[in-house]
Amino acid sequence: MRFIATMISAQLLATVATAQTPSEKAVSILNEVCVAPTSSEERMAAGEKAALKENWKLIGSKATPIPFMHNENGEKLSLMSGWEFDLPGGSRARLVVSILRRETETPDFKYTVCGIHPAVDLDIDDLTQSIDRQFGLSVTKDISGRYKDETRWFFTAEKSRGNCGKTIVILLHRLMETGKPKDLMFTDIVYPRDSPAAAVETRCQN
Repeated sequence: MRFIATMISAQLLATVATAQTPSEKAVSILNEVCVAPTSSEERMAAGEKAALKENWKLIGSKATPIPFMHNENGEKLSLMSGWEFDLPGGSRARLVVSILRRETETPDFKYTVCGIHPAVDLDIDDLTQSIDRQFGLSVTKDISGRYKDETRWFFTAEKSRGNCGKTIVILLHRLMETGKPKDLMFTDIVYPRDSPAAAVETRCQN
């Protein structure tokens, strides 16, 4: 009996040791769906595959104008899908994936944004450690102080080429939306070189 009790205790300890925190789960989903795939279409397909496998609830899927470009009534050049899923501990979160439609994307114009929006606030230290642990040297944390309401990581290989449009971001919501849970985002954006947005949004600052 003592041997059996010891085995059960060891199994319980192993389960506790390997259990994911909500932050680790969120970062893992961001990696699996948004970062690991190499193209916009693969990212959307990865989201659909994960949703089917994990039984996520579909929020919606539709063609939209390109988000965050102040053209809410513009041509519907992008595709957006969203799902709701459970984090460890029972809280809910949403994953939204926005990509350019195939006929719109070109080598010098790419746009993918993935956002994870938790219903409860995630611990900033746990989120940061989860990103550092899962991505390691492939990302470089921004220490410029330029971004006051977020913590940002650039992808090291892209940054070395002057592209800072590929990022992982924790939106802290301290300035405009106090009390709102932190959002976790991935962006992979390339604007044409002659676009004003390229210099402001994606070109690395000295």
